[in-house]
Amino acid sequence: MTAGFVLAAATVALLALLPLAPALLGGPGPRAWRSAAALGLALPLAAGVLYARLGQPEAINPPPANPVQQMVQRLADRLQLTPDDAEGWALLARAYEQLGRPHDALPAYEQLERLRPADPQPLSQHAVTLALVQGKGLDGEPETLLQRALKLDPKHVPTLALLGSAAHERGDTAAAVAYWRRVLAEVPADSDIAASLRDSIAKVQGR
Repeated sequence: MTAGFVLAAATVALLALLPLAPALLGGPGPRAWRSAAALGLALPLAAGVLYARLGQPEAINPPPANPVQQMVQRLADRLQLTPDDAEGWALLARAYEQLGRPHDALPAYEQLERLRPADPQPLSQHAVTLALVQGKGLDGEPETLLQRALKLDPKHVPTLALLGSAAHERGDTAAAVAYWRRVLAEVPADSDIAASLRDSIAKVQGR
C-alpha cells in the first residue's frame, strides 16, 4: 500500500467527519474539531483492512480511473455472494460514507443490523447517515433508530450523545442536558469529548 493512498484516504475520512463533529460531540468548538481530526486518522487502518480483504495491489496503482471506487465496488460484489459477512457490510457502509455516497450506505447498515441485532453501534451509525440523506436533522426515523440502540445499551456513548443533539434540535434543553450528562459519566473527565460536552451544557443552560 502506497503512502500516497493512505494519506488520501485519511483526508477523505477527515472531510467526511468534520461536518458531523458538532452533532456527535454535542456542539461546535475547537475541541470538537480536534476530536474529529483524531477520528480521521483512523481511516488508514480501515483502508488497510479493505486492501487486505481485496488483496489486489494493482488496484491502488495508477492509472486506473478511481482505485478506491474500484475496491469498494469489488467488496460490494463480493458481499452479494457472502451476505452473512457482518464485518464486510460494516466496512462497505463506512466506505460509501467516506466516498460521499451516504444513500448507498443505508442498505449496508440495514443488512448489518440483521446480522448484529444486539449491537447498538450499527443503529447509531445508521441514524447519522439517514439524517444526512434526509437533510432534516435527527428528528423522526433517525431518532427512532437511536432509541432502539439505547434499549440495547443504555450506556452507549455515541447513542447518548446523538440523542442529546436530537433533543437540542427540537428545543428540549432539559432532555439534551440529561443525555449529555449520561455521556459525561461514561467518558474520561479529561477527554476532549467531556470538555466539549461541558461547554455545550453550559451554553444551553446559559440560554
